[in-house]
Amino acid sequence: MMFAALMLLSVSAAFAGNSDALKAILKCDSYAEANKLVQSTLDQLADNSEKATAYNKVVDLALGTFNDQAKLAQAQKADEATMYDALETAFAAADECYKYDVLPNAKGKVKERYGKVNAVRLSQLRPYLINAGGFYQGKDNARAFKLLSSYITINDNPMYAGVKTDPAKDPNYMLAAYYAGYMALMAKDYPNAEKYAGMAVTDSVNGANALQIQLQAMKSQLQTAEDSVKFIDKCKALYEQHPDNQAIFANLVDAYNQMNRSADAEKLVDDRLAKQPNDFIALWVKGQLLEQQNKFEDAATTLKKSLENAPDQPQTKLQLNASIGDCYLYHAQTRLEKIKGVLSKAAKDQFVPVYQEAIKYYEAAKALDTDQTQKSKYAARLYNCYYFVYGENDPKTQEAKTYAGY
Repeated sequence: MMFAALMLLSVSAAFAGNSDALKAILKCDSYAEANKLVQSTLDQLADNSEKATAYNKVVDLALGTFNDQAKLAQAQKADEATMYDALETAFAAADECYKYDVLPNAKGKVKERYGKVNAVRLSQLRPYLINAGGFYQGKDNARAFKLLSSYITINDNPMYAGVKTDPAKDPNYMLAAYYAGYMALMAKDYPNAEKYAGMAVTDSVNGANALQIQLQAMKSQLQTAEDSVKFIDKCKALYEQHPDNQAIFANLVDAYNQMNRSADAEKLVDDRLAKQPNDFIALWVKGQLLEQQNKFEDAATTLKKSLENAPDQPQTKLQLNASIGDCYLYHAQTRLEKIKGVLSKAAKDQFVPVYQEAIKYYEAAKALDTDQTQKSKYAARLYNCYYFVYGENDPKTQEAKTYAGY
């Protein structure tokens, strides 16, 4: 009994020495109330030790609420908004607690009391940060990113030094990085989208999508010529790491063209075709480059080879068919422009086969455009071809005219 009394006196004495602000915080019953009070009275707390204690109280209350809701979640009765808000508050308050816990107290001494305990109990809840990010997806993408990225940054937080995981052995690490990048992209936080998606590009499940996010984020940051130069350098570095990747290759070629570095673009394409002569993307780009140089016959031949090797994707094949049709049409039109005076029937007959080739590929594009959303790629030019071959009043021409919207 004597020992118990001494213990009570010790606790009471410690409590008696607390500031009024800390006493009020320690009496709080909810994490939201405690957190609000800590933030509004932080400058009234006596020293760093009291600030650490105050924030630790928030951690205790927040974890209590989270655990209560987590139990209800097993029966699908949890208030997920409350559960994940409590989780987020617990992690944030633990960081603040640690910040003050490792600073000198009123006596000038550093006596860490809470860091190790908080690190252990919070690290066990780390996977829930991914669930929380998923909960806020579409509701608050910036908040979703913050939670998902926290899963990653914990490894760099000194409080968790004793419980940090090896990313290579952590099955959730790549998943968190990928979705953090995706949420950052949705929140238009492009630097973080690039950073976190870049961490996940080697993931066997989401790596390809992560790379697309990284490239999109990189492109979204382009504002100046200097940015474009940096983008090219980044793409070159990525291409060295992933030499078979078609998306990086296509973006790098496009960047060269945008910067009027056609020689660099052509060399990149030719080098790729030397190694992979049936790469449909490289063949497609090569065809476009030849078309830009008005080498329409060579362009058509190259694009046909691309079409032969293209994946069975309607949109891809639609665009390739339309591009081949363009090559035949522009080839004919370029030659027609050189004819002076009225076009004779004999002269016209020489061009009909070329226009018929264009028609063949435009009609293939039309057949693939089942929802008629890609008319701009072929409809008007198909009408022009019908007009030349069949004449203005032919039913096919009139139908094509209506279809094109004339």
